[in-house]
Amino acid sequence: MLNADTIKKLIEMKQNEPDDLEFIDSCFDSFELYHRAVIDEQKFVALYGGGALDQNEFFKRRKEVDDARTMCHNDILISVNALNRMAEQAGLEPVYAGKVSKERPYRREVANAVFAYLEYIINNR
Repeated sequence: MLNADTIKKLIEMKQNEPDDLEFIDSCFDSFELYHRAVIDEQKFVALYGGGALDQNEFFKRRKEVDDARTMCHNDILISVNALNRMAEQAGLEPVYAGKVSKERPYRREVANAVFAYLEYIINNR
């Protein structure tokens, strides 16, 4: 999971810095967009993977949703890296202590940490 304490401290420290708060907000947005892209891809496969579309149309549209998910995944990697830099500059622990990379298995591990953080937010509302 992302370090919720570090994120909370960053937000507290940046209360008088609207540009930084807006940036943190955009990172949260990237997390939500990635979550939505994963749901959209899984939903597409469930709805249309059983033959509802002809094979060519299915693979064309599947590539579109997969490409959209990949772009969102790359965005969360950028966001986590940036939040880690912001935390380091503030003298805080990293937001994510693992390796942030586009390579496997690291990209999946970062995604799982983001999903766990989103679940933490929902469970602690």
